Amino acid sequence: LYYFGQNPALYDPSLAPFIDRDAADAVQGQRGGTAYLIYPFNKYTRAEMFGGYMHLNERYIDPALQQASQAYQVDQYGSTIFRNGHMMPLGFSLIRETTVFREYGPVSGNTFKVSFSTAPQWNQNWLGKQTIDVDLRHYQRLVNNGVLAMRLKGFRSWGPTPDFLYFGGNSEMRGYEYLQFIGHKGFFANVELRYPLVEAMLTPFGVLGGLRGVLFFNIGGSGFNNADFNAFETGTTLEPLLLGYTIIGNTVVPITTPVPVSGFRLVDSWASYGIGLQTAVLGFPIHFDWAWKTKFNSTYEDVLFFYQAQQAGRASGSEIFRHVKFAFWIGYDF
Repeated sequence: LYYFGQNPALYDPSLAPFIDRDAADAVQGQRGGTAYLIYPFNKYTRAEMFGGYMHLNERYIDPALQQASQAYQVDQYGSTIFRNGHMMPLGFSLIRETTVFREYGPVSGNTFKVSFSTAPQWNQNWLGKQTIDVDLRHYQRLVNNGVLAMRLKGFRSWGPTPDFLYFGGNSEMRGYEYLQFIGHKGFFANVELRYPLVEAMLTPFGVLGGLRGVLFFNIGGSGFNNADFNAFETGTTLEPLLLGYTIIGNTVVPITTPVPVSGFRLVDSWASYGIGLQTAVLGFPIHFDWAWKTKFNSTYEDVLFFYQAQQAGRASGSEIFRHVKFAFWIGYDF
């Protein structure tokens, strides 16, 4: 499994200007097995118990960044955040599924999955954690084939070596990078209006799947157990505006100035809204999305992204942050 650990909580923040998305490419290797015991209460609801063994290894692909991140994590937190060791996960899930599907996806019904898992820490070579994972989805049919789709996912893990949640991009957080968000705790919520535009298309390549339009809104965020997590703030605070960087000794030091920001704004969470088109080719869903990101406060966005705007030659931070982003992706929607 791969993800992108582009988060200053994982390495010295002074390295942030030099670590782009490619450099932060990280990998999680798992070897082992899991067994499940499933008990159905009725046609729609079931309980699952599971347990097993695995060996877990997480690391940055760049060996220099891996070494620097390990040294920083031990210095700041007393241990590494990335894990390497044995794990014996044990858990329980309650699952309900009443969703009605068509060839283009769900049209009505709902589903939920609530899971709790734990792993005992026998000694320092064994990884211990407790995790709660909740995933709720509801689909409301509109007229014939229109759908109002809603999803809420929450995640929390704690203990000596807690789990991570990786999400972002695709249908999870449209407008943001794929697997951009990472943390021991996190959430995201989606509301999408999906409606048919064309039932089927006759093309030189044959009859392709119908064309559906999408209106969407996403909100979500993530954080680490060793850091505060504020989804949003109101009132007035002094926020640091980044002017640039200077080098003192062997350390890169940011140059900032405080700027007052007032009103409602998202802090450790992010949001987006937009439109999209969906069709199918050879049975695979194809998506075209146009998304606008927002933190619901243009002044706050000007402060956060001032340096990026200056580097890109834009007038303000909110302009560069809210600039429409087009994405093409292949995959199944929630």
